[in-house]
Amino acid sequence: MERHLPDRSCPESGAKRDNLERLRERSIAKLNDGAALDHIGTLIDASHDAGFAQGADRAIYLLDELAKRDMVVKHRATLEYFRANAWAVKEAASGEHGSWAWEHPEREQQILALSRAAVHSGFVELDLMRRCQILTNRANQLNVMGRFIDAIEGWDAALRIIPKFAMAQANRGYGLKHYAGLLDDVRERAILLLHAHDGLLAAIASDAVLDAIYPDALAQRFAEDAKTYAAAGDLDRIRELQDVGVPPFGRSKAERKYRQWCLDRRLFLNPLNDLGPHPRAACDDLVLPPISERFDERSRAVTPPPVIGFFNQMKQEYVSARFMLYEGLCDTKLHFSDRGVLLFDTLDYPMHSLATERVRTAYRIAYSLLDKVAFLVDHYWKLGKIADRINFKNVWMVEGKPRLLDRFRDYPNWPLRGLFWLSKELFDDQLKRTTGPDARELHDIRNALEHKFLQVHEGWARPFMWTAPSSEGLGFSIDSDLLEAKALRVMKIARSALIQLSLAIGVEERARTRPDTFIGSMPVFELDDRRKRRDPM
Repeated sequence: MERHLPDRSCPESGAKRDNLERLRERSIAKLNDGAALDHIGTLIDASHDAGFAQGADRAIYLLDELAKRDMVVKHRATLEYFRANAWAVKEAASGEHGSWAWEHPEREQQILALSRAAVHSGFVELDLMRRCQILTNRANQLNVMGRFIDAIEGWDAALRIIPKFAMAQANRGYGLKHYAGLLDDVRERAILLLHAHDGLLAAIASDAVLDAIYPDALAQRFAEDAKTYAAAGDLDRIRELQDVGVPPFGRSKAERKYRQWCLDRRLFLNPLNDLGPHPRAACDDLVLPPISERFDERSRAVTPPPVIGFFNQMKQEYVSARFMLYEGLCDTKLHFSDRGVLLFDTLDYPMHSLATERVRTAYRIAYSLLDKVAFLVDHYWKLGKIADRINFKNVWMVEGKPRLLDRFRDYPNWPLRGLFWLSKELFDDQLKRTTGPDARELHDIRNALEHKFLQVHEGWARPFMWTAPSSEGLGFSIDSDLLEAKALRVMKIARSALIQLSLAIGVEERARTRPDTFIGSMPVFELDDRRKRRDPM
């Protein structure tokens, strides 16, 4: 995995080791911010070359000291990038690189530091190459931990900055290939494999943008893997057919506009939407894989397994919340239900309308879906948790303790491990460790929506308000632009969770299948759209 650090060399000579020690012992007290960052970066690179964990420890200490200064925002974003690189050195030196361990402090610190760098106000002031390095490194880490959906979006963000950035192209190719291997749908699997192949070829093209000189072996590996992918199917034929027979976006202009909005934001429950606004992805065709049960597992086995009905309901809640969010963001007209509702002007530019309530409701539903995902994880993997205490953060843990269940320590299920790491994006009062820089903010908004007072102000008026939005006082104060952005973020987290849950169950079902076992079958039919209508009163 590319970390944008030099490749490790042979063991250092005694003289070089002495130089490294002197580099490690050097103080930054008399250096200005730029010079201090340069020194720390040199220390990290040299420690990586030598496999010198103590050098990384010293770099982290110096970064902590440097963070106490009043630095410009550009330097603060760079500081977080260097912090991630220092933790990468510690990971390599620990021998845990490539480990299946679910709990991994070094990776956790890298994801958190790179996430802080990517959302920092100083990120946009960095040069284009550095921005691509930050986004690519973060995506690489997410992919390793099983958060491949978020990883693809990260690689794509890098490619929007430098479209021919080689390491984003190559890593995206590998990520898509492994994602494809989880899918049951032949067409979807073939299309993802096609894009994986194209990514590897783009990484070795003559016009590819490199942030370092490729070792010949790495370029050769990309070429050989691209050739292997090409041999797995007729890619030219797949390219011709990938958009053939695509159903229309909708029957009306309003429906087409809504579906395009979902496509552009990658909100369909469809793996092809992770490629971007792919025309075939404008539907929610994600389903659970075939579920196996013992004949004696349920007393009434004349209906499909209950997890199918549960997943149906979660999908329906998600797509309904998604439409509410769309309406809340796009509807600019006064709704008739808001007429004649007497409210007072509290002189802080308050927002009270059906459109705002739709955004608030979408946020609540999407966030609550994550706890329902946890409930299904408990049921399917038979964890035996106390039902009314289950949430998305603690379902993986020993009851009442911040310790991972022994069952999951090295559990070989990539999308399930990704679900566990996705849960780290959220904040919990008992399990406060998180990889999401805005985890506490997401938690406070949800808590205010459910239990207190979420005071929403008009976004345009924020510069004119006497006080900044905060959680002080009676409730949580927030401007409408920020609420809408966070609602979209929670919606995307919920989407990732539903897709990864389905794929994790698929991995489990394939692992449970035994050729010497007698298996009966029960067909499951689609619910006709006409049955989704409510009879008029």
